[in-house]
Amino acid sequence: MNSSIRHFAVFLIIATLLQACSGETHVQIYNTLPGGVTLTVNCKSNRGVDLGFQKITPSGMWEFHFRPRGARYSCSFQWPGQFNYFDIYIEERDDPRCYDKCQWFVLPTGPCLERTMCEKWNS
Repeated sequence: MNSSIRHFAVFLIIATLLQACSGETHVQIYNTLPGGVTLTVNCKSNRGVDLGFQKITPSGMWEFHFRPRGARYSCSFQWPGQFNYFDIYIEERDDPRCYDKCQWFVLPTGPCLERTMCEKWNS
């Protein structure tokens, strides 16, 4: 193998390792509301990314992913008779708690991370 091919191979290996080290974070939102209601979610980032309105069926889940690097995502949650807000991902708060996959279970009182760390709505 000549030196330019070796250098290119080393470059590809390093690029792949860097990408793996700066991986994506996945946020999963589960509709665990009682009464079989559909949950409508709209999430927006602090960088102006609007993920649009998502309808999560009873016992259903919706997921989005991103590269953290200072990311913050705030979401609105709506179901019959209710409208609430919650910061679903704040890097300083959530990276140590859930690293690359944050699973939120939505209840009437607020979302619960991994079903055990329950939070109150922002609104």
